[in-house]
Amino acid sequence: MLRWLGVGLLLGAALAGGASAQSVTQFDGQYVGELTLARVVDGDCTPPPLGALYPLTISGGKVRFAYVPRFSTTLSGTIGGNGVFHAAGRAKHGVVQMNGRIEGNRVTASITSPSCAYSFQTK
Repeated sequence: MLRWLGVGLLLGAALAGGASAQSVTQFDGQYVGELTLARVVDGDCTPPPLGALYPLTISGGKVRFAYVPRFSTTLSGTIGGNGVFHAAGRAKHGVVQMNGRIEGNRVTASITSPSCAYSFQTK
């Protein structure tokens, strides 16, 4: 009987792991949005060009965002089954971090570097 219990637990864990992986793939795709300079933290910040669009790519639970208004940095991270994501990358003067959420087709996020804070929103 204990043997069958062990097999059942292993099978249950495998199925739960698969369900978790499937839930993050629901966000797979490319989301295009605008960046807005939210505030200057310290130093010189470059506002993104008006109307410029930036792609946020999600695939298999992995997040990628090319952060180019000020630094040539790609932010990488992960997304959870609830649509909350975190990504980061190294820049010349420190770490750039992105925290956001996907609800339906709408993405909102904040991006913070040592000198600037931006907001990202899909159009």
